[in-house]
Amino acid sequence: MKKLLLIPLFAFMFAPFFTTAQAQYDDGTIENTIGIGPRLGYYKADDADEGSFYGGAQIRARLGRIIGIEGAIDYRTAQKYDLGDFSANVRQVPVTVSALLFLPVSKHFQPYGVAGLGAYYDIIDYDEEAEALPGIEDDHSVDFGYHLGAGLELPINSNVALNADYRYIFLDPGSDAFGDVEDADFSGNVFTVGLMFYM
Repeated sequence: MKKLLLIPLFAFMFAPFFTTAQAQYDDGTIENTIGIGPRLGYYKADDADEGSFYGGAQIRARLGRIIGIEGAIDYRTAQKYDLGDFSANVRQVPVTVSALLFLPVSKHFQPYGVAGLGAYYDIIDYDEEAEALPGIEDDHSVDFGYHLGAGLELPINSNVALNADYRYIFLDPGSDAFGDVEDADFSGNVFTVGLMFYM
């Protein structure tokens, strides 16, 4: 839980910039434009022993004031899964595409719903106990899942916005990820904070 407290630090790092930009905000809104920016987050799969941080980049297209499309790629550090007599560390590289539905309450406060699909490249490293067993060795797989969630975009001016959201990922690796070994579910909670620079 303490790890989650680090995510807001990303926003506070830019606090002086936010204050200055807010004062200079004009009547423009973020719409009919495309943007790119960095993002940080925390992911905790339901079956993992503990969560992991991740970083990546996102690109968003604002198709008017209501509709948006997002593409993102991240690198997630290892989460440990207890598989009975041994364990495995799983790192992921997710590539996701999402549809965003904005509710433009005001220029500076825009909640949104999000739904999308993703491809997840899983890098699986077994511990020494597992590697001593026949037929078990480090491996990788590609799994597909979907996600639902909600978030908030906070426009600073007509070109810069901070966003934060929560998503639940539905991702069952099935038998591909761990072969014939006891399975583990990758579904779980994702918290993300991003900074967008629109053109």
